[in-house]
Amino acid sequence: MSLVLVADDEPAVLEVLSQVVEDLGHEVVKARDGEEALELARACRPHLVVTDHMMPRLSGVELCRRLKRDVDLKDVPVILLSAVLPQGAPEAHAFLHKPFEITDFEALIHQSLANAPKPASRVEGPPGATLSQWAARALQGPLEEARRQLRLLETGPSVDRAALEMLRAQLESMDVVASELARLQGGALSVESQVVRGLTFGSRVPKGSVS
Repeated sequence: MSLVLVADDEPAVLEVLSQVVEDLGHEVVKARDGEEALELARACRPHLVVTDHMMPRLSGVELCRRLKRDVDLKDVPVILLSAVLPQGAPEAHAFLHKPFEITDFEALIHQSLANAPKPASRVEGPPGATLSQWAARALQGPLEEARRQLRLLETGPSVDRAALEMLRAQLESMDVVASELARLQGGALSVESQVVRGLTFGSRVPKGSVS
């Protein structure tokens, strides 16, 4: 099993690509823009990166360049997907022009992983634990700020009840996420069992194309 980072800013495409990779027996880490993909790559050290080109904050081509400048990630192969770059980009190891057939995508994953060097892990343990550690750190700042704002509202001279209830609900949601990450880090949760947007990973994706 390999760890594959998949980045695409279109949720539906991200889900399809991720499920295809999981159906091939690999673990997936998902990013919704280029900056998030770069942060996750540094935290998780994937064996392969699959990225769209047109994404907010950081394009797929620029993501390739940043990865190549990182001494720990420079040898990680990158599959670049794009509908606007007909010939791909020299920064990527492989390229698929959108729309493409899922079978072509699967074949390119096999080929890229077969030739990919195994990156050294930053920390010992399964990739899911590494991801949960990164996510837990990323949540610390927003959680502290939410708690600070809540204390200010509760002790202020004039309390906006609507804002107070909204902030309290948001804080509770973030606390739930942090608790789930802690359970995942401790091995109580299985990444493969998570349900995202009504899709349970592990079910087969019908053969077809991705646009």
